[in-house]
Amino acid sequence: MKPLCSLLLLLSLAMVHSAHGQPEVAFEAANEAYEAGEYGDALTRYEALLETHRHFESEFNAGNAAFKLGAWGRARLHYERAKLLDPSNEHLQANLALLESKIVDRITAIPKLGLTSWLSSWVRPGRLTGWVCWTLLWWSLSWVLWMMRWRKTSQDSRNTLGFLAVASLFLGLVGLGCVRESNARMESARQLVVMSDRVDVTSSPSTSGTVLFQLHEGTRVGILDRTPGWTEVELDNGNVGWIPESATEDV
Repeated sequence: MKPLCSLLLLLSLAMVHSAHGQPEVAFEAANEAYEAGEYGDALTRYEALLETHRHFESEFNAGNAAFKLGAWGRARLHYERAKLLDPSNEHLQANLALLESKIVDRITAIPKLGLTSWLSSWVRPGRLTGWVCWTLLWWSLSWVLWMMRWRKTSQDSRNTLGFLAVASLFLGLVGLGCVRESNARMESARQLVVMSDRVDVTSSPSTSGTVLFQLHEGTRVGILDRTPGWTEVELDNGNVGWIPESATEDV
């Protein structure tokens, strides 16, 4: 029963993350403010809604409102959070590309090769709902096959159905592992966005550390480690350093 309880718990989490329902009144009020050109009010309303309800459209619209205000950091933050919920959305990808042209830092990513990178792409946060469906499908099929097996009198049929049931159960367990990993990646911040106009990145978690380079508002970096008040980050080009926590916000 324990794996089934875990699956049901993770299913409910996935439904919360991917659900497109939202408090209609608050969402429509934010949309009306945006359409009226009141981008600051719209952004405030979207962010208030997002404090209690994780929702792609609200994150995406909040990013649009912040972009209109020229707040590149907040725009990037909301676009990246929206990307966790729907990474393949074409409108989001186009807006992110437009935002990149406004950000000072130009960071050329190092191509990531190998089996680890390939496997990681399969459990990214945006695949959570798909893995939940995969797991439910194979677990349901496994139970059906077991029920069919007990109705058979032929030993050959029982053996065949038993093998298929075990294989389906195994595929369901693989899916459950992917559900857990994808959900963990969604819940734990692995990236952050620079919110200050300009910030020094140092060789150690201290203002007395050697300044290695600078980052500017709207730049997204990966998180390597944390210490009180500081975060060790890695850029897409492989550069590593420490950045004050006060100058950033987690995706």
